[in-house]
Amino acid sequence: MKKLTPIFSGFILLFSLMIQAQQTPHYTQYMYNMQTINPGYVGARADLSLSVLNRSQWVGVEGAPKTTTFSVNGRAFDGVGFGVTVINDKLGLAESTNINLDASYTIVTSQYGRLSLGLKGGITTFNNNLSEGITPDNDVYASTNGSYPNVGVGAFYYNERFYLGLSAPYLLKTPQFRIDEADNTSGLSENINYFATAGMRFELTNDILFKPSTLIKYAPNLPVSIDLNTNFLYKDQIEFGLSYRYNDSASAMFALILNENFRIGYTYDHTLTDLGNNLGSHEIMLHLDLDFKKKGRWLHHTKCYF
Repeated sequence: MKKLTPIFSGFILLFSLMIQAQQTPHYTQYMYNMQTINPGYVGARADLSLSVLNRSQWVGVEGAPKTTTFSVNGRAFDGVGFGVTVINDKLGLAESTNINLDASYTIVTSQYGRLSLGLKGGITTFNNNLSEGITPDNDVYASTNGSYPNVGVGAFYYNERFYLGLSAPYLLKTPQFRIDEADNTSGLSENINYFATAGMRFELTNDILFKPSTLIKYAPNLPVSIDLNTNFLYKDQIEFGLSYRYNDSASAMFALILNENFRIGYTYDHTLTDLGNNLGSHEIMLHLDLDFKKKGRWLHHTKCYF
């Protein structure tokens, strides 16, 4: 496999140029990294939440995707939340850094129900070192760099046992993979990524919770991506489960929860596509929730499972 990595990198690059649109990175632990795809999630977990996630996809293949995310959000005052997300994404010879401010407003829908509406806005810088690319036809591209704005929206409904999210985190066109300088890169994207997420909590015993969840991603001209997750939480300290991404991969997850507010999570994804039977992806996540017992429109309970 390693002998094919330069050509494989060229195929990755060529595919990126053909679709001419930024695809939001996939996360297996999306249920604990929701802010990156849905600004409505801001403030839902705790008074202050911090997350760091690193994902290395198709380990051992040169030019394979690598993504690092950092997010922080908190409850500013009654019903209003703010946050910041930073995403660094590398794919072959292309690299981008996305910085966004997130804001949400929470509406009380019932005693235990909340609906949060969110906005996302920021800037993405990119650097495409295309002059060093290798393609099957030995085509030569000039390196490019620049920046462009981001705008996104999201809604997040939740109670103590259930959540449902809808979002479109990137609405504007991107010039990152533009080949023709005459192409118009302003206005709404023609390939917007739409996300739908949902999850529930079931008490199997006094010590074991069952937490199924799903993420559906849709973008025009691309196959629909569907994640199905079956996680179990034991004594609020150990979480483990299996995930399946339709026609893409199968995953195993394990996490430790310390002092009810610090989470260390790891997932391994095994690729099921024609790219190769030996391709695996690793994802490591650290998450911290701090509760200052602020008053507001959010649900306050000692344990937050999503």
